[in-house]
Amino acid sequence: MAPAEIAIVGGGPAGLALAALLEAKGIDYIVYERSQREAPPHGGCLDLHPGSGQRAIKEAGLFDVFKQNSRDGDATIHKLYDHTGRQIMEFGEGRDAPEIDRWALRKVLLTGIPDQKVCWSKSIQSAERDATGQVVLTFADGTTASGFKLVVGADGTFSRIRHLVTTANPAYSTKLYITTKIYPSNPFYSKMETLGGKGSMIIMGKGRHMFNSRQGDGHYRIDVGIDGPEDFTTAGIVDLSDHDAVKAWLLQDDSFGSYAPELQDIIRYSEGPFRPWIMYYMPPELLNWSAVPGVTLIGDAAHVTTPFVGDGVNCAMRDAIILSKKLSELGVTDEAIAAYEKEMFPFAIDLITRSMKSMAMFFEEDSPKAFLECMASDQRLIGTTDHV
Repeated sequence: MAPAEIAIVGGGPAGLALAALLEAKGIDYIVYERSQREAPPHGGCLDLHPGSGQRAIKEAGLFDVFKQNSRDGDATIHKLYDHTGRQIMEFGEGRDAPEIDRWALRKVLLTGIPDQKVCWSKSIQSAERDATGQVVLTFADGTTASGFKLVVGADGTFSRIRHLVTTANPAYSTKLYITTKIYPSNPFYSKMETLGGKGSMIIMGKGRHMFNSRQGDGHYRIDVGIDGPEDFTTAGIVDLSDHDAVKAWLLQDDSFGSYAPELQDIIRYSEGPFRPWIMYYMPPELLNWSAVPGVTLIGDAAHVTTPFVGDGVNCAMRDAIILSKKLSELGVTDEAIAAYEKEMFPFAIDLITRSMKSMAMFFEEDSPKAFLECMASDQRLIGTTDHV
């Protein structure tokens, strides 16, 4: 059996968006995804923007399905608080950026992809070129695949495909989130609804930060932002399996213990599990490699970023739009790869740069002072245009 023309390694938003777009254009492909189909994707809900995430959905012919599975209206509103519990502003009302849970986005994209074109539970172990220059994919189950005209690395921050394209690797941002949840059955839930509404709440001050967002089933995802070492999970700082210990550690006087009581209660009433999200970014100056034959990268594999402007997935889905367009126009050729990467680099560099600047503002001692000044200026870092 002849292999597909294109192998997409990774079935996250970028990989599945590319697959759905290639399907709509009649271009041959296969997707290899490490997780099981039924396994829920990690991460909170996403807001898809008109010129990137939504455009990918539309070009794949899936917009009606997307509308059935996304949320707009109050779900797009962000409430901003300082550490004293004072609500300073709301923004995002009426913005064309519907929220969708990651599992729902997966469902939407899969409606445009035939079942046989996604290989689930296929974890990539390595990718190397053989003596003829062909890329050989070796999977954790011992099988291999090769003979593709193009291999697309859509396999995230720690991509196994990236080394075939560049020696660049992500850097640690010095920041991490500890994520947890508050469910509707929680006695604090009604207070959480008052504070967070149906959208998201951002809390800043004293060099700390929280981002809390309501998910599709009504529960709140709680992201507690702190400084910490890259080896946080193994450094013996706190036992994340001991929920009481984690709460006590976070609520120390020199941490979130300086926050207003009702904001401390978000941590105090959180239910776990407590999971670390170690935040990486690709240094923008490293996004400059020359195109190589038969391989390219999209999404986090190419340009992982911190989440502080909310454009990461939109940028990844924009990659899928541009790459599918170049493959349609120029064929599955090295020319198409080079043309795609030429357009991908500037947008990714801008995103990473804006997000790192935003991160610095979020964690300043006197935040949200600089954030408010930025939002009122003509140099806004969040909500900039995402045209293709």
